[in-house]
Amino acid sequence: MDKKELVEAIVKREWKMFGETQNRGGRASCQDDWQTFEIMRSAQHYVWKTDTLEAYLNDLDAALANGDNLVTLKYAYMMRVTFPDEYEQIKDRLPAVSEEKRRLVDDITRVFAEWTAVSSKKYPFLASMGRPQSSAQANGSHWAAIDNYLYSELLTYSVKTLSLCLRDVLAAKERGESLSVEILKNTARLYGYPGLDELEASLRKKFGGNVVNLN
Repeated sequence: MDKKELVEAIVKREWKMFGETQNRGGRASCQDDWQTFEIMRSAQHYVWKTDTLEAYLNDLDAALANGDNLVTLKYAYMMRVTFPDEYEQIKDRLPAVSEEKRRLVDDITRVFAEWTAVSSKKYPFLASMGRPQSSAQANGSHWAAIDNYLYSELLTYSVKTLSLCLRDVLAAKERGESLSVEILKNTARLYGYPGLDELEASLRKKFGGNVVNLN
């Protein structure tokens, strides 16, 4: 499969898992919003190399074959920060995380945190539409910040996939590129904007030049 086919296959499998994830307050409206889900997840996956996507697709297929739900697992890991008391009650039922996997996840999220800090300042209106940048900025709310969301998702990847993700991250950093910005560019494109600057300008106009924090 080419990259487009891989991304489509991945997002379809994630959508199935997302729809089957049990929400503590009942089914959430976002679980029926395919268009937004497809755009946001595709924007993220397009930054990875083809072999990285192939490895992640294999992770998803292996999980489905075993009756596991990686999306549910991601949200469970996120509870360590968003619902710490409840997390203590379930943590022993979650898959153990090896030191190798944790090291890979730490290395990836560290670079993404640097990229996100820069992109949020450059595109403040777009940043205001999403999650808080860090768990510290979330200020103890139950809304998962970008760092917690990414960290928890990466914990569901295999070591092979994580190794390829880290390779892609370090290669982008070496080129002076930001995968966080590339994700935003993909988001703008998938929403029909010519580029990221045009999307930021549209949001600036919409909010009258005043950043509105919607998270």
